[in-house]
Amino acid sequence: MVKSRYFNGASRAVITAMLLRSSCLKIATLLLLCAFSSWAQQARPALIAAQQGGGSGGASMNSSAGIGGLTDGPISAGDTVHISVFDAPDFSITTRVSGNGDIPYPILGELHFAGLNSASASQLIASQLKDRNLMVDPEVMVTVDSATTGITVLGEIHSPGVYPPPGKHMLSDILAIAGGLTANTGRIIEISNDRAPEKKAFVSWDPTMHNTDNFDRPISPGDRVLVRACGIAYLGGNVVRPGAYSLCGSQQMTMSEMIALAGGVIPLSSQSHTYLIRSQPDGTRVVQQIDVHKILIARASDPVVQEDDIIYISPSPIKAVLKGALAFALTLSPSLIYLSLQ
Repeated sequence: MVKSRYFNGASRAVITAMLLRSSCLKIATLLLLCAFSSWAQQARPALIAAQQGGGSGGASMNSSAGIGGLTDGPISAGDTVHISVFDAPDFSITTRVSGNGDIPYPILGELHFAGLNSASASQLIASQLKDRNLMVDPEVMVTVDSATTGITVLGEIHSPGVYPPPGKHMLSDILAIAGGLTANTGRIIEISNDRAPEKKAFVSWDPTMHNTDNFDRPISPGDRVLVRACGIAYLGGNVVRPGAYSLCGSQQMTMSEMIALAGGVIPLSSQSHTYLIRSQPDGTRVVQQIDVHKILIARASDPVVQEDDIIYISPSPIKAVLKGALAFALTLSPSLIYLSLQ
């Protein structure tokens, strides 16, 4: 009887211990489920953003990967670049390109970024990290934020001002954004940059010639585009209407065309003593003697008139003297006839 009671007590203890263990497991399971649910709610926005930013690889990127944008155009001084290295936050930085086109980078030192696009800059950093045995197979993404540096458009344009860089960074695109060219637009567009104002590029422009090197010329943030007005040349001397004439009438204004605009050459001119005075880049002037008569009868080449040229057609002193002598002779002829008849 005692033995039976003993076993009955032992059975109750075992059953109680099993029940307690089962309850603890249930409680622990419930706690784990609650903790996982709370973590999932907190991590869900980050996971969604990572998937939108580029799949599974973007989940481990530094937060700077979502700043800026990929660019096919050249990176310029003053741009802000965001460098994200997969699974390496110590190498993921945000920095600004210096005036020399360099960026400071941890361990690697100064890297030259100016002129590169997002893809080539990413390859540069990846190769440097791999060559220096810092990473085995680094995955790098470089985005650029150049919206803070605008492009200035001035001159013969409908809406001059400062504009953010367009996506294509082409000269034709920025001119279209600025409203297009005016009717007084010349053939030269001057391009400079505020970081190197002494370096100026002079682009020959013809809006009717599409898909040319100048039409698709790349423009960088910080550039200053000056659309020049039509050039002026001066025609004086023995012409019907001397004065200043615009060179926008045709793509290349020749001397014969300019003389025709002025009404032609006046008689008693010394056409062989026509002078073309042209200014040089150093400020000096070169004087060239030209025979306009041969040009007008197509026996000599017709020179192209340039901006600020001066053309002077000299009067002929000999022809003037001969004309005066002829007029004087005509006035004397009636008297001479009268004397001869007497």
